[in-house]
Amino acid sequence: MENQGKGRKQLILLIAFFVAPIILAVVMFNNMPADGPSSTTNNGELVIPARPLSDVNLTTLTGKIFKFSDLRKTWTMVYIGQSTCDKACADTLYKMRQSRLAQRGEHLRIKRLYISTNGKAQASLTKILKQHPGLEFVYGDSAAIEAVVKQFMLEDKSSAKTAQRLYILDPLVNLMMSYERGFDAKGLIEDMTKLLKISRIG
Repeated sequence: MENQGKGRKQLILLIAFFVAPIILAVVMFNNMPADGPSSTTNNGELVIPARPLSDVNLTTLTGKIFKFSDLRKTWTMVYIGQSTCDKACADTLYKMRQSRLAQRGEHLRIKRLYISTNGKAQASLTKILKQHPGLEFVYGDSAAIEAVVKQFMLEDKSSAKTAQRLYILDPLVNLMMSYERGFDAKGLIEDMTKLLKISRIG
């Protein structure tokens, strides 16, 4: 029994070691002014509390199984769209790419993920994906997509299928922030810079 209790304490300490920095980063981020006392603390909309995502089996372009847990230890920008890509979609993917590159040497700590809600990429999207090396594309059957969409539903109850929002996941795969369609890339750059600065996990 004594060894069992000791093992449990060690497990709790180990979990705290990895979880505490993320919690601290989000708290600090929410209270850290961007340019001064009068400025807002963030540009995206925080998900409070941050929401842990459950694994859903999705498929990559190469036919491999993809799970959200594959994103551990990195910050991730997520876009949920269709198998085609209109102007709003293309604009968001461009902002994701440029905002990541704007982090310079820190950009390697950020991944980008495109989740298609209705199958494999069609011609319009395939063409755009070629402009975004490193962007992971995944899709799934109707049950898998419904499970994904449910996890990304926000307080306003708008469907992630049609919202064309950008979502941010922390290195523990928690949904912690989102941006409305047509968001300002400058705001995303500022937010990511702060998050990367105050968190050394991921």
